[in-house]
Order: sequence, then structure tokens, then C-alpha cells
Amino acid sequence: MRDDDRQEWLTLDNAARIYPASLAEWSPDLYRISVTLRAPIRVSVLQEALRKVFPRFPYFQVHLQRGLFWYYLQRDDEIPELHPMSDVPVSVLPTLSGSRHLLRVQARGATIAVDFSHVLTDGAGAIRFLGTLATQYLRLRGVRVTAWEPFLDPEASPSPGEFEDAYKRYFDPRLPGPTRLSAAYHLPDDAQRRSRVITARLPVGEVLDLARSHGVSLTEYLVALYIHALAQIRTSGRDERGVVRLEVPVDMRRLHPSRTMRNFSLYVSPEIDTSLGAFTFDEIVQRVHHSMKMQTDRRELDRQIARNVRVEQNPLVRILPLFLKDVIFSYVRGRYGETPYSGVLSNLGRITVPQEIDDHVESFGVMLGPNPRMKKTCVVHSFRDDLSINFGSVIESRELERIFFTHLARAGIRVALIERSSAP
Repeated sequence: MRDDDRQEWLTLDNAARIYPASLAEWSPDLYRISVTLRAPIRVSVLQEALRKVFPRFPYFQVHLQRGLFWYYLQRDDEIPELHPMSDVPVSVLPTLSGSRHLLRVQARGATIAVDFSHVLTDGAGAIRFLGTLATQYLRLRGVRVTAWEPFLDPEASPSPGEFEDAYKRYFDPRLPGPTRLSAAYHLPDDAQRRSRVITARLPVGEVLDLARSHGVSLTEYLVALYIHALAQIRTSGRDERGVVRLEVPVDMRRLHPSRTMRNFSLYVSPEIDTSLGAFTFDEIVQRVHHSMKMQTDRRELDRQIARNVRVEQNPLVRILPLFLKDVIFSYVRGRYGETPYSGVLSNLGRITVPQEIDDHVESFGVMLGPNPRMKKTCVVHSFRDDLSINFGSVIESRELERIFFTHLARAGIRVALIERSSAP
């Protein structure tokens, strides 16, 4: 297999291998990245921009194939057609609805949205693709573009580093794996096929000041608040004891140099144990701060790489036929990827755009697909002076969101809420 943009197939990266075994319309492992411009989208121009941009991302120009022992990504030179933007959040994986691609480009009004499968990439790669597409679209509409950073120039050739499985590059076989996590508390309501997203817009400066007043980062503060809300719900019910733990993704490109456009994220797992008694919010903040400080140490995260790649390279695992791997990986996904977590909070950080297109961009949006086990997901990002917090839910209860946003409002933060639901 050649490491250039002409190679006909790719192996799945280490993180992507776990997803195909449990793909279903009910649990699609999708997320949506969107950008809203200041003028309505001209569909014909956007389709032309997509035809120009898509070949610049050959590692996304693929569809999923079953092999005898592993899934793999087959190159497909077809340019995907645009779709009308569906109601949010995303609910159907493109491959299960007849599309060959692992992403779907959509538009409605002034918004361009891309639904991505986690098989392809993480949030960092997705934002670069969407940003490149939006910049090319604006360029075709007459906007002068001379500098593409932080996005990619469609005229440039992909570098070999964009294709790499960075987990294998930084795999150290001498490292021990991380400690196994116990099962965590899950919200009690039954998951439904109807999904809901509650989006909050807040002044990012005010939230930063609030976090700094506690001596922690913005992410640590929001994680602590999420855990606090879950603990409040748990202790109000019959079962007061046990672990409340969040899954918090970490972009490993910040710790290991890599230009990969594929997955390169791991997780930290801040928690409290309500068996120890009640915790004040300030106590939760400090526990989260110190826990995340230790867990985001590169050496601790490298233990996850060691465990995950070691499993993939195990000779017994390698010779198992794919149908048996599907059964095993589906179990592993539930036991180690969902059962130990009460919820997920992903902070994609600050999104920036090339200066020349800044006046033409209104906002960005990020939404995670539904998760029937954890039942709620939370994704955070900032753009200019706004902080967006998006809670996705597959249960009727809004109690967690009420506790979360009421706390911020009582702390003096201006909170504007929008709720959207998908059809059942």
C-alpha cells in the first residue's frame, strides 16, 4: 500500500476499528459539524466547491468494506451529492441508508453541515474538512483567499503524514495498560428513538472568568458541573451510592506531533464516588482539576495507546474471522467504552477561520449523535466571543440540563437556550 493520495485502500486506524462492529441506526457513531454563513447558500456553487475540495482529502474519499479478518476503507473517486440538511441531531449512518461514503454533506438556508462517521476521523479532522469546504465555497463566490490556515489549500497535495495511524506511530510496547474502570451510574430513564438537542450560547469571557475564579480551566469547570448535575439526580433517587464518571476526549496532537487527518484522540475519566458521601460543588471542582491534571499527562495517555494497539496486534485476535471480531468488539465497546461512563463531554476548543473570510462567517455548530447507553452527550466549542454548549439526549427528562444551566445563570452568566427535536 502506497502512502500517497493514489492508494486504493486503507486499513482502519486503531480507534476506528471498534466502531463497525456495533454500527446501527439506533447508535450510529456520527457527529455533525456545521458552519452558518452570513448569506444563503447557493447549492450549485457549493457542489462545485465540493468537487474541488473532496479529492484533497483522499482518506475521506472512501467507503467501508468487509474483509475476511478486518474491515478496511476502499477508495471511491465518486464525489458525493449534496443533501438537504436533516433535522438534528444526526440519527442514521450514511452507509446504512444506502450511501457509499462515510460522510454526508448537507445544506439548508445559510448553513453547511457535514455528518461524519467516527470511522473516518475525530473532531479536529472534521473541522479542517468543513473549514476548507466553506473557504473554497466563499472563494468561488468572489471572496479573495490568500492564506488557508488553519484549513487546507485544495491546490496542495496531501502529505503522507495526513494518512498515518498515529496510534501505531507512538505505540510503546513496554508500557503497561491503564487501570480498568468500574461500572458507572447511568441516568435511569429509558432511551427513546426520538432525539433532542438543547443548545446554549454564552459569553465565553464570562465563563472563563468564572472558571478562573475557581483556579481551573474552562473544560475542568464544565466537567465538574456536569458531574455535579449527575450526582444531584442520583442522590435524589433510591440508589445514592456509586461512581459518577465522565468520558472527556483529549486531542493527542497537542501531546504528540502528528499531521494525521484521521483519528488521534484518547480519553480521561474524572469521577466522584458518592459512596464516600455528599460532595459540594467546590469539592467536585477540585477533584476534577487534580484528576484531569494527572490523567492528561502524556505518559498516562500513552498507556491507553499501548493497551489498544497491543490488542490489535495480538496474534490470536488477528487470526479471528471478522464475524467473531464483530461479536468481541461489540462487547468490548459496551463493557469498556460505555458501561464505565455516566456521560461524555467533548470540548473542541476555539475554532478560528482565515482572516479574509471572517466577515462572511456567522457561527459554527457541533452535535454528537445519540447514545442509548449514556443517554446524554455534551459537546462544547467557542467561536469569537461565544461559547456553545450542546446537550444531545434520547430521554424525555431535561433535569440534567436544567441543573447545569441554572447553576451557570445563578453564577451571573447570561445563558440563551434553543431546543430542537428530531422526529421519532
